[in-house]
Amino acid sequence: MLDVTLRLLTDDATGQAGNAPTTDEDLSLLRRGLVAEPELRGRVSLLPRVPEKGQMGSGIELLAIAISSSGAVTALVRSLPALLKARRAAATVELTLPDGRSVKVTADSADDARTLLDTALRDHRQP
Repeated sequence: MLDVTLRLLTDDATGQAGNAPTTDEDLSLLRRGLVAEPELRGRVSLLPRVPEKGQMGSGIELLAIAISSSGAVTALVRSLPALLKARRAAATVELTLPDGRSVKVTADSADDARTLLDTALRDHRQP
């Protein structure tokens, strides 16, 4: 099993990814879209943001995705661009592997994500 985290980076008015705040609803909608894929159902969970000093709670920060097969990689890479295109505001997602490798995926391109995830899954399965 390979655990991947997904961070939603929404574009601000200047077009800079990651400068506008994401809402809990943004991540919840993205999660719903991902779990609609049979290969990802039951493998995507919401991770809470660590509260800052003096806060009682901070909402949702990341999605955690447990990938166990190339079918799950294909489903993730296929569905992410479509979900991003369906959003009203431009956005990018950043996928991060446990070893720190990461890739940013936009609505227009998912090839880098497929390469990273395929390689990571292959590396993870080799002894």
